Amino acid sequence: MEGFTLFDTVVLIGYISLIAWIGSRFGKDQHNPEDYFLGGRKIPGWAIGLSVMATQASAITFIGAPGWGFEGGLERLVTFINVPLAMIVLILVLVPIFHRAGIYSIYELLERRFGPATRTFTALLFLIARGLATGVVLYAPALVLAVVTGWSVNLTIIIMAVLAISYTVMGGISAVIWTDVVQMFVLWLGALLSIFFLVTSLPGGWGDVFDFGAASGMFNAIDLSFDPSVTYSLWAGLFGGFFLHVAYFGTDQSQIQRVLSSPSVLDAQRSLLIGGYLLIPQMLLFLFIGVILAAYYQQHGLTPPDDLNELLPRYVVNAFPSGMAGLVIAGVFAAAMSSLDSALNSLSAVTVRDFYSRYIKPNASDAHYLKASRLATIFWGLYATLFAFFAGNLGPVIEAVNQIGSWFYGALLGTFLLAIFSHRANARGAMAGLIVGMCAVWAVSALLDISWLYNNTVGVAVSMSVGYLVSLTAPAPSQEQLSDVMMTEAAPDMQAVLAARADNAQVIGKEARLTRRRCIGLFVWFCLMLGTLALLQGWANEWWANG
Repeated sequence: MEGFTLFDTVVLIGYISLIAWIGSRFGKDQHNPEDYFLGGRKIPGWAIGLSVMATQASAITFIGAPGWGFEGGLERLVTFINVPLAMIVLILVLVPIFHRAGIYSIYELLERRFGPATRTFTALLFLIARGLATGVVLYAPALVLAVVTGWSVNLTIIIMAVLAISYTVMGGISAVIWTDVVQMFVLWLGALLSIFFLVTSLPGGWGDVFDFGAASGMFNAIDLSFDPSVTYSLWAGLFGGFFLHVAYFGTDQSQIQRVLSSPSVLDAQRSLLIGGYLLIPQMLLFLFIGVILAAYYQQHGLTPPDDLNELLPRYVVNAFPSGMAGLVIAGVFAAAMSSLDSALNSLSAVTVRDFYSRYIKPNASDAHYLKASRLATIFWGLYATLFAFFAGNLGPVIEAVNQIGSWFYGALLGTFLLAIFSHRANARGAMAGLIVGMCAVWAVSALLDISWLYNNTVGVAVSMSVGYLVSLTAPAPSQEQLSDVMMTEAAPDMQAVLAARADNAQVIGKEARLTRRRCIGLFVWFCLMLGTLALLQGWANEWWANG
């Protein structure tokens, strides 16, 4: 495309070369799977938090959220308003148990509690769902990049895939996290530059944006309708989106694996705090770009492209100075790779830890498993690349793949909650609850007209209810199965734990107070964000009403 100059191409190539060099630096000190998948549990919490944020600002969000804002303003922000509350649950419940267990794959915990069948089934579900979704994550930005750069779709797929596979194979989770840190700042820089150039191109600047947004209802982020069919009502965001994010951040290996790479529970909590505080402003930033783009298109009498995902990239290559456009398009590459690299590393971890080392090559050396881990990363990278080549021909299947997560996450979260909170739940109940929970979500989606955000709520409720009731038909679990998994003092090792705490009461008390303050801070932030959106909506409506 004419707007993407040779200098832009040089900047883009220079950026991806820098990322490859950074990623390759982390492979030298890896001697075992723990180094590869968890970075030796030495990665600081702030870096993990920024890595998670980079993955959330995936290319689909980077190019898709402005399209959402262009079309519907801030209405989708309620999907993310619950994130601080979800992080509180992770900080208090899931992360301490996962970290204490010393696991690589979170599905190992389900084997300790419910047996090998539950672990194998849930791990297989993850491989299917995440493997397919990874191909879509690769294809969607490649399509848009091909439009704005003039390169072929297949070439952009290959560039992103080869780069992400290479540094992930060489550097493991450490390469994933530290390259994501760099890419996070590139993403934010691209978003902020886009806002600057867009606003300065409008005759009235911010005044034009607010006039247009208020007149068009773009700032109406809070819909108090109790109609369950309203997709983005406040209640769907609070009650449906809450379980969505607890399940996504707490039971998806691609997310929780990075949290497990932190050296301590407090560092793991710190990584979650970053997402809890920054995810809402980040999504607001990208949605607001869409609102400004809508004002820009109206001011200049332009016709938007058929695919709204092309809005921001097209504007960038046509309006930005040469070189700067290349940097922002590099941000789109960054977003795609930050999603791809974390998915590849987690898919490799589950493949090796939950299948290969148990069923194919048990009791092998660390060196062998490290080699197998790298080969598994290559396999999943090739799988995602091949799927991305054909994704454009699948049509509605792409939407189905994106819905798999909502069918799976809620029921899986219910299974983990049963493992943690119910002494009576057993393997029979857990498996029955998981299967019936997923079926219930499918049935509700197919037969009822309700917001998809409620899918996870349905999955959690059905999975826990059915799981507990079916558990009553089989013997209770042994005390050994409850050890190190339960939240309550009924765990068989709790007396030893309490004795240890008595010896370290001062340290434990300090950590408990810090955790409590962190959770209170997240709740206050949630209230502040919700109040800010309400004030913005009320102010915009008053502005427009008063002319």
